[in-house]
Amino acid sequence: MVNLKQKLALRLNPMRFGASHFRRRLAYNDALPQISFLGFVSGVAAALVIVAFRSLFEIPLEHWLPGGTAESFENLDPIWYFFLPVIGGLLIGLWLMLFAPGERKAGVAHVMDRMAYHQAKMPIKNTIVQFIGGSLAILTGQSAGREGPAVHLGSAVSSQLASAFHLPNNSVRLMVGCGTAGAIAASFNTPMAGVIFAMEVVMLEYSIMGFTPVIIAAVTATLLHNNLYGAEMAFMAPDISMADMREMPLILVYGVVLGAMAALFTKTVTSIQNFASQPVLARMLVAGTFTGALAYFVPQVMGMGTDSILMAIEGQYAIGLLVALAFAKLFATAISVGLGMPIGLIGPTLLMGACAGSALGHISGYVLDGPTSDAGFYAMLGMGAMMSAVLQAPLAALIGLMELTHNPGIILPGMATIVIANISCSYFFKQDSVFIEVLRKQGLDYQANPITQALNHQGVISLMHDDVSHHYDDDIAGYLSVADLGVSWLIINNRDDQVDHVLHQSQIHLDQSSSMGLIEGAGSPTVAFGFCSSRATLKEAWDLCKKRDYKQLLITDVDGSIMGVLPVEEIVKYMQKD
Repeated sequence: MVNLKQKLALRLNPMRFGASHFRRRLAYNDALPQISFLGFVSGVAAALVIVAFRSLFEIPLEHWLPGGTAESFENLDPIWYFFLPVIGGLLIGLWLMLFAPGERKAGVAHVMDRMAYHQAKMPIKNTIVQFIGGSLAILTGQSAGREGPAVHLGSAVSSQLASAFHLPNNSVRLMVGCGTAGAIAASFNTPMAGVIFAMEVVMLEYSIMGFTPVIIAAVTATLLHNNLYGAEMAFMAPDISMADMREMPLILVYGVVLGAMAALFTKTVTSIQNFASQPVLARMLVAGTFTGALAYFVPQVMGMGTDSILMAIEGQYAIGLLVALAFAKLFATAISVGLGMPIGLIGPTLLMGACAGSALGHISGYVLDGPTSDAGFYAMLGMGAMMSAVLQAPLAALIGLMELTHNPGIILPGMATIVIANISCSYFFKQDSVFIEVLRKQGLDYQANPITQALNHQGVISLMHDDVSHHYDDDIAGYLSVADLGVSWLIINNRDDQVDHVLHQSQIHLDQSSSMGLIEGAGSPTVAFGFCSSRATLKEAWDLCKKRDYKQLLITDVDGSIMGVLPVEEIVKYMQKD
């Protein structure tokens, strides 16, 4: 009975519900209640920022454009097909000139860069650039998607919340993943695709502990966004399916064609990046002018393109327009992204695939004898294949295709087309994910090393020894008293209260009558030590130890006080454990 009361008292201790205990628990990779709460917070934050972002451009467009929707740019007077993107390029260029080159980086590639090299800490100025720059691009009819800015904004607001509350860096990374999932889920009303996109494209990992908060974030963001903004789908695809299994060989051939198109898109983006050193105003004007020139002949290239996707699926475009729109969208988007315009590319990728797939569907009617599937069926296959090959994310593409079309009949042929397109793009044409290729062009390498991921999952507090005691070198009595209490680590300060040595209790051999100091009693060791923030991950601690050849790290709290000691051997043991 006494033990039960003691356990209950321990569980209900008010200290367990404080901010300090919450932050400390997050350093461990089994803090499921805490990270689940963070997933909920990230989902709410992502939904709110996506609602604000969409409202900034959709409400004005619905009032300005003749068709009364945010996508009806083709209903404008033809002169605006050219001049609106040019004016947009000018405005975006002037906006970007207000910021330093490093502050202009935006989009999914920027999120991945911050995840890999900056512990997922997202700068506020880049977020402002993305919010305004992305809105200007969509408002002025650039060939742009909203999901790239959405991922940046959802990730950034989650990261900045984590930093504001001094959460450990392993939690910041997780919240960025949650923000990514929430942003994709809210933008397209596709919570499953949001989860898989975050894990497959940005975080590059699958784990039970990672899935749980990311799922919570996606569900929360979708529900809140739908309540605030409406639960409409991006488009309502008709219920069509494959007419005959004899079409499968041709579908596989089309997978190769779509993989080649994806490779062309990625290669164009990275080739245009060679002009990144040119003045930003000139680059934005070139991007706007190129888009405007294409839009003058193919006005459907303007905007996000969800209305054109539906038209392609419903078979309302002739084969000539489908081919022209597919390649116009490809080059307009690739050149704009390569020149640094803060836009998304997933939406345009879906339109490219829908148009190319629909065109190939028309061709099937001439090639095959007997019944063939509707061109809209091929358009849906093209959407999944193009998205998968460009992002090198087959599972995210398949799940997204299912959620966008609500058509289970698409699964089998969709899987086949997606796999073939992926293999063609990566193996035959040597193109990785467009985001990874963009980062490589910037001199950055984005790899998912299992050991690195494991070290990033836990904070330094999880392996830290907190049984420490501070002493001066001649404090023999103090040492003996804490030794009786089982304190293992002694921090030896000089008279200026600066740390001189870090000693383990087992190193010291003294008694009350000894005339030696603690350092001499430990054999005057010369073990290198350094300081590390309690917010750091084990990866940061390991990198610091390797760089400075530290054998011990003193872990400091947010106020600078020493919380404990982390010997480098503990990190080595963690990496070597099964």
